[in-house]
Amino acid sequence: MSAPILDLARTRTVLLDGGMGTELMKRGIPQGYCPELWNIENAAAVRDMHAGYFAAGSDAVTSNSFGGHPLKLEAFGLRERTAELNAAAAAHVAAARPEGRFVAGSMGPTGKLLKPQGEFTEAEFETGFAEQASALAAGGADVLIVETMFDLREALTAIRGARAASPGLPVFATLTFNKTRRGYFTMMGDPLAASIAELDKAGAAAVGANCTLTSADMIGLARELRAATTLPLIVQPNAGRPGVDGEGSMIYPQSPDEFAGDMMAIASAGVAFLGGCCGTTPDSIRCLAALLGR
Repeated sequence: MSAPILDLARTRTVLLDGGMGTELMKRGIPQGYCPELWNIENAAAVRDMHAGYFAAGSDAVTSNSFGGHPLKLEAFGLRERTAELNAAAAAHVAAARPEGRFVAGSMGPTGKLLKPQGEFTEAEFETGFAEQASALAAGGADVLIVETMFDLREALTAIRGARAASPGLPVFATLTFNKTRRGYFTMMGDPLAASIAELDKAGAAAVGANCTLTSADMIGLARELRAATTLPLIVQPNAGRPGVDGEGSMIYPQSPDEFAGDMMAIASAGVAFLGGCCGTTPDSIRCLAALLGR
């Protein structure tokens, strides 16, 4: 599929953004509050967060819509506002971006399980993802990113829903893997190579991994990803293994410099899209951008 963000990736490494939850907390979002509701109730803070990543060097910034599937929003009594909250999420990135940068519409897990482990059908998941994707496209998304999926079947419903609702946009997909002695597997037991092949078959324009693992762990994972597919790759690790500070808050120990150094090793494995996940900040992206000569 041809799209400007994919055209850019053919010429150089594309920088994504980093963690979102910690950045929202820095701006005062209460613990347990629905992040997507802040797209309406504290739009200035959301736009400021996105602007910070663009200023740090991100080529594409993800929208504050990770939990924007209607089944996820239902837990906050917000299911009927799915279109409004997702469209606003994409519009805030669009409002903050400089010329030549991109809006990435984030689509995360529903927080529910498919049958037989859970109560939902693939069709129910797919319909919700289609609704979310349509709203993100209406808000100005240039690409849709199905991210942090721990169940291959759910990821495939998201790709199908996104492609059906927004056929003009490329759909990227990342799974989250655990490292075991037998290799890399999702929480639901999906193996890396076979899973990546299924994402490719479903029509993903770029594939990869994010969250769960540190940047050091993802160096080896990146090499396995490269061996598994010819598609453009995405890698977004966490900033080290999390701990808890004296006040009970989660902290990530890795410095921006350490993160950036590992990411250069990941880039050398043939990864086109680099970014961060939990615990990474605009400083992490800024250090990586400097090493890339931006």
